[in-house]
Amino acid sequence: MNLDRQAPGRSHLFFIEFLIVLFFFLIISTACLRVFAAAYKVTQNADALAHAQTTAASIAEVLEAGEVIDDYFPEAVLISSADEGLTRSYQITWDNDFAVCDAGSEAVCYTLSVQLDTNTDRHDQAISISCTDQTGETIYELSVTYHQALTREEALS
Repeated sequence: MNLDRQAPGRSHLFFIEFLIVLFFFLIISTACLRVFAAAYKVTQNADALAHAQTTAASIAEVLEAGEVIDDYFPEAVLISSADEGLTRSYQITWDNDFAVCDAGSEAVCYTLSVQLDTNTDRHDQAISISCTDQTGETIYELSVTYHQALTREEALS
């Protein structure tokens, strides 16, 4: 009796079983790849939201303290200034890794816009900050209204 030869039916059965297992692993790996891709997108969105919130809050605090935005955020570009400086608009643009880039660059992924409106008596101020992604979808918005106290000279006059 020759034991070196396998029955032809057994090798075909093994091959079919191997293909079924291979197909099963292919389906599972495709599902896992989709899960990891979705998790990566959620992580990117969370990073963008955190960066936008932190920067918007920092800008609002700087302006509320009466400081000049250019001193703390040199990357902020003055877009427009109207009504003798009562309304100013600034813009900061970032690439995908939140590195500052030029507004006209193709690398721009995120844009933070700051609108500062000062009332005519120059003590009531409103700040509107919004961050958008490259598709124009708003990631984060912050609106702050505050009153700056009179200086001693202004109170005495």
